[in-house]
Amino acid sequence: MKIVLMIGWLLSVLSAFGQQEQKVVSLGEAIRLAQEQSLDAMVAKSQLRASYWQYRNYKADLLPNVKLTGTLPSFNRTLSSYLKEDGTYKYVSSNSISEQLSLSVTQNIPLTGGQLSLQSQLERVDQLDGERATEYMSVPFNVVLSQPLITANPLKWSMKIEPEKYKEAQQQFAVSMENVAIQAISYYFDLLLAMINVNIDKQNLASSEKLMQIAQGKRERGLISDNDLLQLKLNYLNASSSLIQTEQAYDQKMFALRNYLGYNDQVVIVPDIPGECPEIEVTFKHVMELASRNNPFRYDVVCRMLQAQQQVAQAKANWGFQADVYASIGYTGSDRDFKHTYRNLRNRESVSLGISIPILNWGKGRGQVELARSREEITRVQMEKETLNFEQEVLTAVKQYQEQNRLNEIVRLADTVAQKRYKTAYETFVLGQISVLDLNTAQTEQDNARRTYISQLYSSWVYFYTLRKLTLYDFEKKEDIIYEQEKY
Repeated sequence: MKIVLMIGWLLSVLSAFGQQEQKVVSLGEAIRLAQEQSLDAMVAKSQLRASYWQYRNYKADLLPNVKLTGTLPSFNRTLSSYLKEDGTYKYVSSNSISEQLSLSVTQNIPLTGGQLSLQSQLERVDQLDGERATEYMSVPFNVVLSQPLITANPLKWSMKIEPEKYKEAQQQFAVSMENVAIQAISYYFDLLLAMINVNIDKQNLASSEKLMQIAQGKRERGLISDNDLLQLKLNYLNASSSLIQTEQAYDQKMFALRNYLGYNDQVVIVPDIPGECPEIEVTFKHVMELASRNNPFRYDVVCRMLQAQQQVAQAKANWGFQADVYASIGYTGSDRDFKHTYRNLRNRESVSLGISIPILNWGKGRGQVELARSREEITRVQMEKETLNFEQEVLTAVKQYQEQNRLNEIVRLADTVAQKRYKTAYETFVLGQISVLDLNTAQTEQDNARRTYISQLYSSWVYFYTLRKLTLYDFEKKEDIIYEQEKY
């Protein structure tokens, strides 16, 4: 008895775990869920986050950098040689502990490409051998200027490129979200069409079974031929086979949409047939103006051309004569008493000019300049070609949307007519006034009309969101599509 009860309890538990929850999901809700929790949306958000921090790093290069460095402590026990007056070497031991601490404030100079630094330093050395003593050395104030005289000034180029790259990243994120919406629409209509195919096949199977029963009665009375009866049996078998296949396809489409929206396998999504996409008046001129203003392609063109120009400038700077200036001015002091280290300070100056003049490099410098110029020209031509392709893409999207609105009216009427025709054909066949072939034709046309209507409905929504993606413009609200920047 206990075993029976245990088996019953296990079966009830397994049954509870196997229960699935049906959830009706509209197209709008599917798009929202996909943009919130799909993996594609997560990738887009991560890419935007990376672009944000790249932009922040660029902004940090324009601000002062405060740095504290030190060695606390450094122990040194070594033997070193020195040359005596008689020309011989002698080794002496050194045993000391030193500590060093420095504070610097560094500022890049975007206008010239140089660097200005304000430094302060303190060092202490404790001699452990011989006459034990402690020495202090201080640099209370030191100004250092490092300036290349001939440079492409990378920071100045960054001031032109990085803001455009960040704008492109923000707009690209919006494009990615629209791509997520289009992918969600695709999965949604795939499941919707699979569900409709299952329903059609179930109806066809039930209808075939009923018609076969009616036909058997008619055959017994000699009202129909054996050929018509066999045809109805074949229809029944085909409907059974088709139902198995459509149910398998339905399970696959269910898994794809459920996985994309972030649901577990205990949820059965029931898609609802959406209404037709919003009807908006669009013209190529208007859409092209919006796309030219909002699409990230605009910023991509600017960035790539600026980067090509930067490479040319860098190649020219590296070609010929180069010179760098280094200047340092400040004060320094030393004493065995820490308090006296900052007294009786002495001037500390250092100026150097470094030069580099290529004597013979077999035309390598000129070759690098010409290579950079060639790449700049290639980039310019590619941008012109991609601009033409972009305009063609916009034109195609506008035409597809305009033509789709007219096509939707046709397939909607065809679906209504096909349903009425099949209903009439079914009633007429029951009365024995038409053949099985006529009934099959009416049924096939009804099924195809329903599938065509759903397919065209899918196309209209895709074309509508394609316009949104190209323009980053909400045609219903009549405003640009802007996503709020997350706080990182």
